[in-house]
Amino acid sequence: MKTEPRLLHDVGLFDAVFACIQDKDPSLRAGAMFGCPAAFVGSQLVFCVYGSGIGIKLPAERAAMLVDAGRAFAFQPYGRSAMPEWVEIRIPRERVGEIAPVLIEAVDYAQHHATHAGGKPPSASATSTSHARR
Repeated sequence: MKTEPRLLHDVGLFDAVFACIQDKDPSLRAGAMFGCPAAFVGSQLVFCVYGSGIGIKLPAERAAMLVDAGRAFAFQPYGRSAMPEWVEIRIPRERVGEIAPVLIEAVDYAQHHATHAGGKPPSASATSTSHARR
């Protein structure tokens, strides 16, 4: 039986991104979504690390602007279609601070949705903190 090789997600990159943004909102927490290390505000996903890229959720118009400007790529995890509210940014760990403004926008966007969605935490099956911060 032929199986696809498992995609390894850069946990060190996640740690760098999380450290860069965690003081911007004390409700930001680490978890996992579909096997990717991820950050949440309430039940809202803010960003994840997929392979060696950072998937970031933003308003669709802002995401399109970043892609059109060549600052990001359409986020297509596991070969899925591009998602309008998501971009992927590929940046080395040591330069993560350069995208802090975009990450802050993502936290603000998640806060807005968490407030309107009741801020319920995601189900245990959707998230995991098994990749505890080191």
